[in-house]
Amino acid sequence: MLMTLWSVDTRDWTRPGTRAIVRGALSAARPGAIILMHDGGGDRSETIAALPAIINGLRRRHYELVTVPQLLKLDPPPSGQHLPHVAE
Repeated sequence: MLMTLWSVDTRDWTRPGTRAIVRGALSAARPGAIILMHDGGGDRSETIAALPAIINGLRRRHYELVTVPQLLKLDPPPSGQHLPHVAE
């Protein structure tokens, strides 16, 4: 099992406005980035409204949108990478 975190936090949960969400996602996007956005926990209308602009902006930059499993196939972690153990 591989723990996967995000590299770009749009902070959409704070409801900063659609333009701020778009700006946050696009300004920090890099090859291999994982953009965090929320789909629950309250009103997500700003997040939903931001999605088309984010998707179009990324595609204009020639980014391909993929799932995390697809991303790991394209850019796997170094072999032999040891992950810390978590005590339960």
